[in-house]
Amino acid sequence: MKLKNSINLKNKTYIIAEVGVNHNGSITLAKKIVLGAKKSGADCVKFQIFDSGKLVTKNAPKAEYQIKNTKNKENQFKMLKSLELKKKDYLNLMSYCKKLKIDFLLSVFDEDSLIFAQRKLNLKKIKIPSGELNNYFLLDKIDKKKFIIMSSGMSTINEIAKSINRIFKKEIYKIKNKISINQNLLKTIKEKIIVLHCVTDYPVDLKYANIDAISYLRNILQINIGYSDHTAGIIAPALAVAKGAKMIEKHITLSKKMKGPDHKASLDLDEFKKMVKLIRDTELMLGNGFKKIEKCEVKNMKISKKSIVAKINIKKGEYFSFKNITAKRPFNGISPDNIDNYLNKKSKMNLKKDEKVI
Repeated sequence: MKLKNSINLKNKTYIIAEVGVNHNGSITLAKKIVLGAKKSGADCVKFQIFDSGKLVTKNAPKAEYQIKNTKNKENQFKMLKSLELKKKDYLNLMSYCKKLKIDFLLSVFDEDSLIFAQRKLNLKKIKIPSGELNNYFLLDKIDKKKFIIMSSGMSTINEIAKSINRIFKKEIYKIKNKISINQNLLKTIKEKIIVLHCVTDYPVDLKYANIDAISYLRNILQINIGYSDHTAGIIAPALAVAKGAKMIEKHITLSKKMKGPDHKASLDLDEFKKMVKLIRDTELMLGNGFKKIEKCEVKNMKISKKSIVAKINIKKGEYFSFKNITAKRPFNGISPDNIDNYLNKKSKMNLKKDEKVI
């Protein structure tokens, strides 16, 4: 299924390198991470766009992980203010990404930033972060012609379904005791959105990763599902791909030792490259899902499978039975699954022990 902006979710997993605010407010650092993401094999780099004054109140406290990772007593507003990029910086980064041939994506956190991303930057795809999933002020302004990537951390299945209905202004999902789907309406939006399973903590303890939720979301919503990973390692994304995730998002940094709220829960460039390799190897191993004799097995069939042979010496005209025939390697004669065609039938020739039955 080929989607807008050349996102192909059928042939391979779409991998997003989440720069987020790991640029620390520096366009120079941002470009270094973009280059590193490209070299690491990412399909896309994602930044966050926000106006701190429109995102948080002046006295909003930091999250526990932000306090731990920044070791700074400033509040969330002051922290975010120091991490803002100018609008011209996004134009600069988008141009740089185009030059490097890597997709550019933004997570939007307020209405003005969304409008800038849609109109000024004319982005073909928009990312709705987990914290904005039920922000109808924002969702109401999304251009339905865009391809929408929606993270689902901190949300229930009902909240996700309601938000999709809200974005497209259609009752695709009818929510009562259980969710039912208007299949005709679903067809109209199926190629316009992907929901990412996500657990909002930094880093996520493995017992909370809940990767099986990918199958659950796909079965209930009947759309493409991906995974935004906040665990500390590189195994979870590969497991998610094995579960059917069509898109992977993971934080990236030049160094986990840098100052900032997200560096410690990110992968460095070497780790990100290893993750991409692990995902691609996983795709290779998953295959096409059909059970068949693989090309590599053919050479081993003669050695490993068996043929019907004489268990003892057999005279011409003697009846075949379990007493005088058996199955042994190599496979150069009649397969043992044809045994019923020989039992209680006469041998047409003299056979020595281990000679194949024909």
